[in-house]
Amino acid sequence: MASPGRDQRRAPSGADWERFRPIFTHLYLEDNRPLPEVMKIMREHHGLWASEKMYKNKIKQWGLRKYLKEGEAKQIMEGEVPKTSRDLDLDSLKRKAERALKRKRSRKSSQPQASPFASELSPAASSPPPSPASEAVVPYSKPTEALQTIVVPSPEGFRIASVAEQFLFNLRGWTHDAFVHGDWDVMSSNQHNRGRQASRLLSSSLTAGINLFENGKQDLAWAQWGKAFAGFQNSELFKSWYYEIPMALLFEVGRVAFSGHRQLAQLLLKSVRRWAHTFLDPKDSRHALFSVFGELEVEQLRDLYPRAARSMYDGLKTRIDKRNKLLYEVRLNRALDLLWYDPDTDLTEWLPQISEVDAVSPGLSVYFMLLQAYRLVAQDQYDEAEEICSQVQRRLTTLREIPGGIDLWRVGLAYRRLGRQQHAKGRYADARRSFNTALKYVQNNNELSKSVLIEICQRQQSMANMMQDAEDVFFWTRMLESLEQDTKAQVIEELDVSKDDDEDDIENEKLLVKRRRISPNPSRSSTPARRGTW
Repeated sequence: MASPGRDQRRAPSGADWERFRPIFTHLYLEDNRPLPEVMKIMREHHGLWASEKMYKNKIKQWGLRKYLKEGEAKQIMEGEVPKTSRDLDLDSLKRKAERALKRKRSRKSSQPQASPFASELSPAASSPPPSPASEAVVPYSKPTEALQTIVVPSPEGFRIASVAEQFLFNLRGWTHDAFVHGDWDVMSSNQHNRGRQASRLLSSSLTAGINLFENGKQDLAWAQWGKAFAGFQNSELFKSWYYEIPMALLFEVGRVAFSGHRQLAQLLLKSVRRWAHTFLDPKDSRHALFSVFGELEVEQLRDLYPRAARSMYDGLKTRIDKRNKLLYEVRLNRALDLLWYDPDTDLTEWLPQISEVDAVSPGLSVYFMLLQAYRLVAQDQYDEAEEICSQVQRRLTTLREIPGGIDLWRVGLAYRRLGRQQHAKGRYADARRSFNTALKYVQNNNELSKSVLIEICQRQQSMANMMQDAEDVFFWTRMLESLEQDTKAQVIEELDVSKDDDEDDIENEKLLVKRRRISPNPSRSSTPARRGTW
């Protein structure tokens, strides 16, 4: 079936979902296909256009669990079918149970075993009971036997047996050196701000590319991705000790892969490695960390991220004061990243009490509160979410009067995130309000805002269509057209399409070909090409 035109794409109705439910269930459960593959089949062969989060909501609503618990799997293998699975084919259930048990055995075998030296080194096992205090002076006498040398065994809990373990080890080394060389305690330092801006530029370009691609604007998408790749020609790209750089990079590449652009993600990993080999001293811990990026497989990124998040946080909290604002920044960012991968993930260890955050930084509390509102909307607790949003507005009114009291760009992104969730839940009036609030806060950052503004306008245009608001449809359409024209002109000016030393790389050549489509004749442009910085 041919892909529908842009004007035919619309959010599927409840009737659409029910009509395609048997097909989706067969592909997802019985054929055991991964969700991105099923989404592609549903889109290309059945004309069902929906986001990944919409699919995940339906999977949860329909109870389509792909994996069984160990007890359920054993029960099925013994011939008993749980009540929750009686509407499924028995052969399919047995195959599902076999996979679940196999996965469980694999996990158990991969867990580190207890050290055989633990009991030998235990103080309780090796130390004699304390003797009572004595006032007598006991003269020294030479021991009759030579003292034995205590040999400390190598640690058993962590072994560098794979690229993932090497990455975690190098990340801890980078964290330590960043603590020694960095300027983390001065949040307004030039080093900190340069690192933050670089991370935001990377995120902005890659995320914009994903959103534009999903909305059928492939040329603009490749233009945004091209800006990200142009940054690898900048020798200062990852040299900052800004604490977010490694985790932001790991997350952004994983997000590209998880959004269906696996080859692009693999090329990003290779580019990070090539940059490290070109611009960093091999003895530098930054060289070790960014080099190993290129050895990672795309399939590893999602499972590696939670481990890396925990590893880096553990390294930070043993090096800086526990009341340092930076620790709360890290917890917030990790919670947001993990939430993107799985809306139902347990964030208990990452989300502190608001009163605890208030004691450290009242401004930071706003972002945690908006994240809390997002989760409440996801749980259909709309009144509670609305109450939190009202509290946030009151706080923002006060904080905006304090110089440096609030990061406007970050507030805008938080409202955009909330608007996305409200849109997914069909709360269009709430979503329009959140997106308009986001628009107010992000439009002042000229370097980053265009891609975000394009997404907001696209969503506002879509909701205005659904609500049959003709004036708003016209308004957002005109604004969207203007933004897209400005973005395309800016990309043509900034994008460096000259051949570089990597052009013999097949994948990179494909990217360059796609990038050349953006500009009608880039080699004859009167504007000198400028290299990007992410």
